[in-house]
Amino acid sequence: MKWPLPGWIRHYHARHLPHDAIASITLMVLLIPQGLAYALLAGMPPQAGLYASIFPALLYALAGSSATLSVGPAALPAMMTVITVSAVATPFTPAYFGLAAAVALLSGLLRLVLGVLRFGFMANLLSQPVVGGFIAGSAFMIILTQVPNLLGIPAHGDTAWLLLLDIARRLPMLSRDSLLLSLGAFVMVLLIRYGLQALLHALKTPASLGQLLVKTAPVIVMILATLVVRFGHLSVKTIGPLPQGWQGMALPDADWGLVLHMWPAILAIALLGFVDSFSIAQTLAIKRRENVSPDRELMALGLANMGAGLTGGFPVSASFGRSAANEMAGAKTQLAGVLAAFGMLAILLAGGNLFVYLPVCVLGVTIVMAVSQMLDGSLLKLSFRYDRRDAFVYLATLLMVLFIGVVQAILAGVVLSLALFIWRTSQPHLARLGRIPGTEHYRNVLRYQTETRPDILIIRVDENLYFANIRFVQASVIHFLRQHPKTRSLLLVLSSVNMLDVSALQGLQTLQAELQAQGVSLHLAEVKGPVMDKLQQSGFLDKLTGSVHLSIHAAVQALSHAEAPDFMI
Repeated sequence: MKWPLPGWIRHYHARHLPHDAIASITLMVLLIPQGLAYALLAGMPPQAGLYASIFPALLYALAGSSATLSVGPAALPAMMTVITVSAVATPFTPAYFGLAAAVALLSGLLRLVLGVLRFGFMANLLSQPVVGGFIAGSAFMIILTQVPNLLGIPAHGDTAWLLLLDIARRLPMLSRDSLLLSLGAFVMVLLIRYGLQALLHALKTPASLGQLLVKTAPVIVMILATLVVRFGHLSVKTIGPLPQGWQGMALPDADWGLVLHMWPAILAIALLGFVDSFSIAQTLAIKRRENVSPDRELMALGLANMGAGLTGGFPVSASFGRSAANEMAGAKTQLAGVLAAFGMLAILLAGGNLFVYLPVCVLGVTIVMAVSQMLDGSLLKLSFRYDRRDAFVYLATLLMVLFIGVVQAILAGVVLSLALFIWRTSQPHLARLGRIPGTEHYRNVLRYQTETRPDILIIRVDENLYFANIRFVQASVIHFLRQHPKTRSLLLVLSSVNMLDVSALQGLQTLQAELQAQGVSLHLAEVKGPVMDKLQQSGFLDKLTGSVHLSIHAAVQALSHAEAPDFMI
């Protein structure tokens, strides 16, 4: 299949070039600290973060549907990588590097295949409470994993509890220089983020420019920390020299038997990476009034991850911070990402010694400050106000990320969401309707002052009908009939029913037989087209004891034999 050139290349306007060039510089400023930091978070050498910033960005630019999405190293896939691969290999070892690259390659291949098969709808499998709880739990976990770097101690742990225990056990080994440098870096970032922002506001600097300048805080702090370590002779762990050049493309040197045993985690990385990236792409598209295709995004992210795996990187996804900064800097097309990728390549080819004195603890500060923005409690507050069952799913997912594991938390979150959905829809709301006096409108008798007829029972079903709820609907209808023994015609209003399955069809047939035995005819009203097609195809309408009516009012008129209905209040 010939892959068509993306529209931004075929229809590129020269007037966009200055905007894309400026935005590419902004992307590079953000990519350098994030690439180095997220590589360390993923258990990879620092240069792997730079590798993961080049080829994935180029491939996404050729295949993606978003004009400003920035694909590369990100916190979530980095954390999921270290949790997944560290279960079978030791981080920062050659065997680990090969396995991490293989995970990126296979998660990308999986996404590419699913995209070709048009499985973009997978973005709908994870509810917002699950995604929100997962992101919040991951943010807490990422921050905890950086505590050892901030303190200069070698602590590890697969879960939050084990990590906290190991940190407490190794506290006597704390590095005073690392702690002081970390605290100083935190203060500097906060001063730049808030002090500089206030100063720029006072100077009436345009808001967009001010926000971009504030985003350079990590780079400024990295430069200052490097100078302090270089000339202050602090005893802290540093990045050290990076190998010059680019290793090129090659299949990962990995034990593929171990890789295949990690397939549940690889599936989780692929699914979460896609959901997170597509959500960011949608947010930017709404702002720019553009369209993004879920299937195309799935394929593009697949290619990007395959590129990362073939070039010694690790799983990548979109970054909201970089993407928003890219859009804010004025990027018009993916050329901004392409130019930034070539800039990162130039740094790899010529700048290996730039990071010799860059302290690891300051990269930890960079990660903590970036990830802390993921801790947004607004969804949890909304869930508590709207439906506490969703809040329970949110909190359960969060706690499982911290104390059980990432993959288990995702699977459990999906199961909880589906179970909650089935439970909600298994007990649908049924309303008895009456006529609003003097009108043709019919409403719930418990909410409005209405007129009703003793011989006609009007019931509205407010849910799709399927195997999980048809017995509840049958039982509810029988309950209504017991309360209204004079009923001779039951009118089911199906205006809220968009589909019914075979179980529901059989349930309606059983209900009709029971009604017929009691001398009650079954009528339908406001049946939607697709549902009507299914009912006709099944032959149910041929055996219907009553009729199908266009509206409730038309049904009542027909059942009243065109006479003025003897309504009672």
